[in-house]
Amino acid sequence: MNLPGWLSKVIRTVVFGNLWVSFGAVCMYWSTVVLHHLSFSPFLSASIFGATLFIYNYHRLFRKEVIYKKQASARHDWILNNASLLRIFALLGMILAVAGFVPYLNSTLFFRFSPFILLALLYVIPVWKKGKKWLRLRDIPYLKIFLVSAVWAFVTVFLPFLAHDPFWTPTLPEWLTTFQRFIFIFAITLPFDIRDLEHDRSNQVKTIASYLGVDAVKTVSRILLALVAFSALICFQLGYYQPGNALGLLISCASTGWLISKANEEADEWYYAGLLDGTMVDQVGWILFVGLLL
Repeated sequence: MNLPGWLSKVIRTVVFGNLWVSFGAVCMYWSTVVLHHLSFSPFLSASIFGATLFIYNYHRLFRKEVIYKKQASARHDWILNNASLLRIFALLGMILAVAGFVPYLNSTLFFRFSPFILLALLYVIPVWKKGKKWLRLRDIPYLKIFLVSAVWAFVTVFLPFLAHDPFWTPTLPEWLTTFQRFIFIFAITLPFDIRDLEHDRSNQVKTIASYLGVDAVKTVSRILLALVAFSALICFQLGYYQPGNALGLLISCASTGWLISKANEEADEWYYAGLLDGTMVDQVGWILFVGLLL
């Protein structure tokens, strides 16, 4: 389907400028709010959106001339041609992240949550030099996906509870949701390694996809989604989740699993940056929709 030029430009900006994945992070926070009947906070939503926007755009700008000129694609070309816009997005994201967090800021919350903030920053900021190349935590073989999943899980599950009560200690329901979130993010991030196989090979970055192969990665992702669904059923049986919310989470896992089955190295940028990242939006949509029906 041919889109008007202005609409295509807007969609590219939203997706390639990381506004879409930042909205996905907010949706993961909203899922936690709905599942655990927490108070919704527009300030915390803005902070999570801004922090994601800053981290992802800073990452895109890091060594962009060296990395993206080695691999031509619509996304890489857009990044090279819109670096100034990404810098603006990163700056606005940082301001929004700090401003939205101010109402909750206290020494206890800062002390307890600072390790996750530091981990997110060190993921994209160079921390040591090997030869002539500055390296980040994501450059450590096979570590990248575990870091991404851990940070997303704790930010979108722990932070809402800590913002409400800085002295909060997680119990079994929160740990189960954290497990589900970690596994879900892991499952939808694995296929991105399929997309980045050529890029990672050229930069000598070892990933799970480069080790296991494309078919095995898709199988692992679907198994992980099955674990999320099984954990959601346990939460329902134990009375932690409402029936509609649990069913919505199951539908989300099923639709995400179907989408992951379509992953391959030839899939275009819209499949990964648009549809796979969109599974986070899809998840909260199903949780809310089926929850209202039941």
